[in-house]
This record gives sequence, C-alpha cells and structure tokens, in this order.
Amino acid sequence: MTGTQHHALSAAGAHHRFTAVVAALCATLFAGACHTYSPVSLTDVTPGDRVRTLVTQAQYEEFDELLFGGDRVMEGTVVEADAGTMLLEVPVVTVAEGIRVESYHQRLRIPAQGLADIEIRSLSRGRTYGLAGILGVVVGAIAWDQFRGSRRGDARPPIPPEEDIAVVIRISFQ
Repeated sequence: MTGTQHHALSAAGAHHRFTAVVAALCATLFAGACHTYSPVSLTDVTPGDRVRTLVTQAQYEEFDELLFGGDRVMEGTVVEADAGTMLLEVPVVTVAEGIRVESYHQRLRIPAQGLADIEIRSLSRGRTYGLAGILGVVVGAIAWDQFRGSRRGDARPPIPPEEDIAVVIRISFQ
C-alpha cells in the first residue's frame, strides 16, 4: 500500500468517525426533544397548558373504552381546571387521507382523586439552542466538505456523451 492510499483510507475513516459522533449528538438531542416536563399541582394549571398526567388505576379503567386502550399516562391540553376536577382534551385517533391529516380528540373530566401525577410541558431553551447549534455545525461541515472537495479536484470530470454511429449498408443490384 502506498503512502497516498494509506492517507486516503485514514482520511475516509476520520470522516466516518466524525459523522458517527455528529449523529450520536443529534440523536441525543432529538431523543429529549426541545421540551421538558415539570411537576405541578392541579390548582396551578390553567386552560391552554399542555400537560402529561398519570391517572390512577380506577380512573384508567373508567376511561379505558373511551381511549381505545393505551396506558395510564395521558398527554393533552387543559380546557378547564379547578381544585376538584380537570377537563383535559386528549388525542384519540389520527387519520391520514392523502396529504391531509386529521386528529380526533376526546375531552375527559378527571376528578382530583383520579390524578396520581400532573406535569406541565415547557420549552427548554438550552436544548433548543443546542439542537440549532449542532444542526448549524453539521450543515456548515457538509458545505465546507463539499466546497473543499470541488477545489481539490476530487470530482470526476463528466463522462463524454457517446457519439451516434450510423451504419451505412450498400446493396448493389447489378
């Protein structure tokens, strides 16, 4: 193996390692998304808040046929809330017809004793800025790599078009 071939192979390996590291960082940020959930009491939620609730087993059994199965954790939007109950709008079914997507929601009135836990959803600025920064670096690295590749002469010249060859057959009738 010549020195040039060895250098090309090690550069390709470094490029793949860089891609793997960037992919792992992006996967970590996407896994956590840009939102966080914080514990809150029933009296602190207001209409319009996005919440995640854990209902008691008894409450879950009451809602089982309304929600088409699922688990005891429900995410939805608060419609009304007071010290005794919470009216929560939860997605039940999402139907896709062509390019149109419709979500159907169910409003559930949950008594305070039916709620085991409530968490409010909020935007995490640190995660959002981190994700935007990493995506900017990835796009910049790809653009830089493409720019350098075209300047290094790595790009192959275009393949010349094949010429049409006309075959002339002469038949003589004498």
